[in-house]
Amino acid sequence: MPEHSSTRRRVIYFDVLRVAAIFAVVAVHLSAMHWADVDVNSRAWFAFNLYCTAGKWSVPIFVMISGALFLGRDVSISTILKKNVARIATVFLFWSGCYALVYLVFRHAPLSVVLSQFITGHYHLWFLYMIVGLYLLIPLLRPIVQNEMLMRYFLLLAFIFTFLLPQLALFTSFVSYQASTVIRTVIMYSYCFFPLGLTIYFVGGYYLSKRTFSRREEIILYCVGVAGLLVSVFAPVTLSRAQGAPSDIFYTYNSLNVLCTSVPIFVFAKQHLNFLHMGERAYTLLRKLSKYSFGVYLVHPMVIELLQHFGIDTFFCNAFFSVPLLAVFVFAVSTAISAARSFGKWNTPVEMQQNAMLRTLFFSASSRQDR
Repeated sequence: MPEHSSTRRRVIYFDVLRVAAIFAVVAVHLSAMHWADVDVNSRAWFAFNLYCTAGKWSVPIFVMISGALFLGRDVSISTILKKNVARIATVFLFWSGCYALVYLVFRHAPLSVVLSQFITGHYHLWFLYMIVGLYLLIPLLRPIVQNEMLMRYFLLLAFIFTFLLPQLALFTSFVSYQASTVIRTVIMYSYCFFPLGLTIYFVGGYYLSKRTFSRREEIILYCVGVAGLLVSVFAPVTLSRAQGAPSDIFYTYNSLNVLCTSVPIFVFAKQHLNFLHMGERAYTLLRKLSKYSFGVYLVHPMVIELLQHFGIDTFFCNAFFSVPLLAVFVFAVSTAISAARSFGKWNTPVEMQQNAMLRTLFFSASSRQDR
């Protein structure tokens, strides 16, 4: 197979992860359509839970990629504010307006609901709020990641206060309300949860991209990943059926099971998917799909909304088949729309800003790193 001239500088596993992650996001959102509407003892609910939990690693992967890229560059505060934050704000306003119109036209929502949707954004636009917060922290995080000992200390703190303690509080609540209250009080009084947040994925992505792993460490990580995936899939089933209603406590991004699934996936891609030898056409296709991933993220809920408007949802056939089939369709249509807006003549100034974001947030020096 031919070697690609740009492959020497391009980190291919970022592209692979982006494409896989955006497809997983689409599948997660499709599986959530009727997740709360069906009996937790039914096969349909098990299928929805399976696809929803199995894809929860997708957003952490996007955050880890962003951290691996942005924390390795010297970016000034003015650049972050004028370039990155301003562009995301522009993209948010445009797409928030689009989805507010969807609520008005297709759902016939009252004006107050439409206005609320415009201000808060559609459900998936929370990602833009989150990524802005991480961008604002870059000047503070860069000195940390430049010192390996300090970076490990930061990751340890983030793990304790955003993963370990909240999970302990959750599980002890089933055994001892008093013990759970003590742990929650420690979290609340320390005020560490909010500043740390999802920075463990952001800083962790940078750390993992620079770290080398022995074969033994890899095997341990992959075993942890399998265990995390099994917990992600079956723990919600057990808990939901025990309480007779759907439970999403294992779905959050600060759940240990999601962390234990996300990290091994990132490491596996780094160790085994970075030196793919493929034909020129396949390589070009991968690169383009990676480039369009941000556009797919922004537009795919609208495609899902249109399908629902015409009576097409995950009940059109067996849920084990409907979710992946619709995911392929929604992914393909969303990619086509993103591609058309990237190269079409109908780009508005706001869409040009979005295309710039495609290059900075999900693409740009995006997939380039010094080896």
